[in-house]
Amino acid sequence: MIKAQALWVIYVTFFVGLISMLIPLPTEWRVIRPDAVGLILFYWVMALPHRAGIVTAFCVGLLQDLIEGSPLGLSSPGLMLATLFLLLNYQRVRQYDLLLQCLVILTLLSLSAGIEQWLRSGIEVPLAPSGAVLGLLLSVFCWVPIRNVLRRFRRYYEVH
Repeated sequence: MIKAQALWVIYVTFFVGLISMLIPLPTEWRVIRPDAVGLILFYWVMALPHRAGIVTAFCVGLLQDLIEGSPLGLSSPGLMLATLFLLLNYQRVRQYDLLLQCLVILTLLSLSAGIEQWLRSGIEVPLAPSGAVLGLLLSVFCWVPIRNVLRRFRRYYEVH
């Protein structure tokens, strides 16, 4: 196997993120589950924007909807719009320090979740509880470890 063509690393990380959504948690804790799939998507968009983009966000959103059992296309528009904003500013966001990157990630995750809630209210699907804000904050705290792990994988397997 040629290490420079190790694009399978990107797919494996998305698969692990999607599988993490299947970890059983008590009902009260489900709202504080970090959005690992969104964080993984945002990392790959920032690191390799020519490999991960809006189409990737659409596909990941559809897979996320399949796993959650929600109507197809509910997660995709928010992820696609957040990915678009990140694609337009990825060079700038890469240069930010970790605190500012965390704030950008919080903004992108909030935008994605807000669009998903707006779509839920339009099709009369139950809204996520207000405690989901804690899940967004926990996702931001998970950004640095996820970014560091994915960066090590990308460098080790020389994903370009």
